[in-house]
Amino acid sequence: MKILSKNLKEQTVKLLVETPEDLWHIEHVIFPGNLVRSKTMRKTSIKRGGEYEYGEKKPMVLTVQIEKIELRTDSATLRITGLIVEGPENVEKSYHSMEFEIGSVLTIKKDNWKKHELERLEKAKVKKSLLLVCVLDREDADFAILRESGIEMKARITNHDKENMENYHKRIISYLNGSNFEIIVIAGPGFERENLSRYIEQNDKALAKKIIVEHSSANGINGIHEVIKKSANRILKETRVSKESNYVNELMARMKSGGLAVYGPKQTENAVNMGAVETLFISQEKINDYEKLMEVQEKMRGRVVIIGNDHELGEQFLYIGGIGGYLRFKLDF
Repeated sequence: MKILSKNLKEQTVKLLVETPEDLWHIEHVIFPGNLVRSKTMRKTSIKRGGEYEYGEKKPMVLTVQIEKIELRTDSATLRITGLIVEGPENVEKSYHSMEFEIGSVLTIKKDNWKKHELERLEKAKVKKSLLLVCVLDREDADFAILRESGIEMKARITNHDKENMENYHKRIISYLNGSNFEIIVIAGPGFERENLSRYIEQNDKALAKKIIVEHSSANGINGIHEVIKKSANRILKETRVSKESNYVNELMARMKSGGLAVYGPKQTENAVNMGAVETLFISQEKINDYEKLMEVQEKMRGRVVIIGNDHELGEQFLYIGGIGGYLRFKLDF
C-alpha cells in the first residue's frame, strides 16, 4: 500500500492499492458513514420533467457515503456501496457501487481518524517477506504464499523426466531463490521432501538456512492447508493471528493468576480513565462501541490493539466481552 497523501486537518487519506492484502487492511479501517472518493464508471443522466434520461457509462470521479462493504477474496476486490454525495451535475445522486483492486486509487474521509487506524495503514506500507510453502512429490511441486488474509497459490513445477531428478530439483531451487522469503516450508507425502532438502543442503547453504521440512499426507492445496494447520505454532509466529493469540493467552493467564490485567466493560473503562491501562485490547466487533474509550487510552499515552474474531482465541476474547487490557499497576475495584 502506498499512502499518496494524508491531510488530518481535512481528515482525508489518499491510498494506492498495491497488493490484495491492502484491500484487507482498508476493509478494517472503513465503516458505514465514511466517505470514499474515487474514479469510477457511471451513466450520465438528464432530468426531464419528473424522470431521468440516462446516457452511456463514462469515467468520472464520485464521492460515496458508505453503507455496505464487501471484500471478495476470490477475485481480490473490495466493493463498497452507498449514496452519491458529490459528483458531476449530470449524474443522478442515487446509490452507486465502487470496486477497488490492485492499482486503484481512493480517498477516504472520516469525521475523525483513529490513531490505531492510521497506524494500521502505516504498517501496511511495510512489505515484509512472506512465508512460502512448497508441497511436492516426484511428479509435481506446488507453491503457495501464506499471507495475513489467507493462502495464495502461486505456481506448479512438473517433473517431465523422473530419471533426471537433479534437473527437477534445480528448477525448484531456481524458483525458491527467485523470491524473497525468510522462511520456506518444504513438505509432501513420501520421501521427495527429504531428497530435495538434502540436495539444497549440499548445493545452496544460504537457502538451506531458510528451510523447514514438514510432512503432509497430500500434495496440492490440500497438502498446503495440512502443513499450515499442523505447523502453525512454529511457522506463523510472526503473523497477525499468532500475535493476537499470544496477547489473549497472556491476558487470560494474568486474569487467572490475579495479575496485572483487567477485563469487562465497566472495569476496563474505569482503569483506562485512571491511566492504569498499559495496553488496551478491543475486539474488532466492538470497535464502534468503544471509540471514545480508545481515544482516552491514546490521550493517556497507552497502546490500543485490535483483536480479530476470525480465530479461536479471538472468538474467546469476544465471548468474555471483547474488551480488556494489561495494567501498569494493580487496582482495587
